[in-house]
Amino acid sequence: MRKMLAAVAMLVVMAGTAAAQGGGGGGMGGGRGAMTPEQMQAMMDTQVGTMFKDITITDDQKKAAVAVLTAAQAATRGIDRQAPDAAEQRAKATTKRNEDLAAILKSDADKAKLAENIKNMPQGRGRGPGAR
Repeated sequence: MRKMLAAVAMLVVMAGTAAAQGGGGGGMGGGRGAMTPEQMQAMMDTQVGTMFKDITITDDQKKAAVAVLTAAQAATRGIDRQAPDAAEQRAKATTKRNEDLAAILKSDADKAKLAENIKNMPQGRGRGPGAR
């Protein structure tokens, strides 16, 4: 479970880092405005598609998932990377995100599939699940 939380936390951080790299400002959080709405929507669609692979969701559930992911990104972006408890804060944000995503689903089978999909998501830059 701890590995899964760490892996999902890395995904959230990776998404924030990717956005920040496009900023060109070099400042903390400067990349937030770097993505166009279309790019942000494409990224969210990809994340939802990966997390909810083999799970049938409605358009309303997809919108709710995007809202959860957007809130999780904002929460993670607000964490000071230099703080002694930064990893713990990211893990808490990730746990909340996963709980909120699971709450969108009705069946236990779908919730289990969501957890499996999150666990199997690529970690870091181009590395597969569990890579260090």
